[in-house]
Amino acid sequence: MKLLQVATALVFALSLTAQPAQAQFGLFKSALQKGHDAYEKEEYQQALKHWTKAAGKGDAEAQYRLGRLYDRGEGTEENAVLALEWYTKAAEQGVQEAQTNLGVLYDLGRGTEENNVAAANWFSAAAKQGNMVAQYNLAVMLDTGDGIAQNKAQAAILYRRAAEQGMHIALLPHAKVLEQLGKPVAAFKKLQEAAQAGSPEAAYIIGLKLLEGKVVKANNEMGMKSIQLAADKGNLKALHHIGVATLTGNYGVTEDVEAGIALMMNAAEQGHVPAIMDLAAVYDAGKGVEQDLAQSLGYYEIAAKLGNPVAMNVTGERLLLGIGIESNPEAAIEFFTAASRAKNPIAMYNLGQIYESGQGAEANREEAAKLYRAATELGFEKARERLLIVCEGQSFASCFRR
Repeated sequence: MKLLQVATALVFALSLTAQPAQAQFGLFKSALQKGHDAYEKEEYQQALKHWTKAAGKGDAEAQYRLGRLYDRGEGTEENAVLALEWYTKAAEQGVQEAQTNLGVLYDLGRGTEENNVAAANWFSAAAKQGNMVAQYNLAVMLDTGDGIAQNKAQAAILYRRAAEQGMHIALLPHAKVLEQLGKPVAAFKKLQEAAQAGSPEAAYIIGLKLLEGKVVKANNEMGMKSIQLAADKGNLKALHHIGVATLTGNYGVTEDVEAGIALMMNAAEQGHVPAIMDLAAVYDAGKGVEQDLAQSLGYYEIAAKLGNPVAMNVTGERLLLGIGIESNPEAAIEFFTAASRAKNPIAMYNLGQIYESGQGAEANREEAAKLYRAATELGFEKARERLLIVCEGQSFASCFRR
């Protein structure tokens, strides 16, 4: 973040008639400048002392810098309440950095209750002064509708302004919002700018667009080169994509099952869940490798533990039925329950069947009805059939909800 610079006041008591030519004159330093000098030497307690003095006299920059010391815990214990207080004083005097940081405190609820409207207002004040960080932050809020009314068009304008000032991280979201606004050509150009600025994700998306040939002419070779560039820069989606293409021989890539699986494993080992799920499917079907249901289950379980609801449900099904492992209904219920909490309707249905039948757990038709109802409300029609059967002759609350 660019810091506000204020010229140091130099007071010279010059009198050519009263002083000899050789006289040495000391330079007066304000409390603000003394704070600057101390801060540069990392003497934060001294900076705190000097800026407290200047801030108390109403110096706007000192108020901002004092707020930042409390915000960061430099020269004192971190104190978001005092940071908020001093940022507010400086912000009200028009210091754009203080306005921006004040917006962050309100957005995060640090030193005060979370208040997205207040955050947006302060970001807006700083953005009007040209602060690129505030422009970017406000753009994100308008883009996502985070606590304020969503406005994609205004978000695009602010992303552009921030990017024009050198904030390269604004390029990619600017491209995405242009795409959402129905401007694919402009979005592609912005993606190119983002890729040139070093964004691996932008390079990956460009590669995908070159492969699909919707915005630009299809070019498998250039598309895969762009995706490879993204993979080389650490983009796991791109690495996974290269792995799948190598495994299957798609997009003109020479088919190499062993190399493809190795690439997918590389992405999987870095926690990329789609790669883990695809590896599970590969070993499940024995596609290019010897079928190994135990290995497949192992990958599903890893993905489940990383929070993937589909993997949670599949793991539960395998544990319940003893596929690739000895049957373990108790463990299966744990995975079905986790998937149900993640709003997976198939897991709700499966868990409902366990409670309906009493196989693997004590029978509980009311709990089964609740689960079938929840799955039905999420659009899983198969659960509606079981709900009607379980509710026949019963007075469970779930049986009467509409």
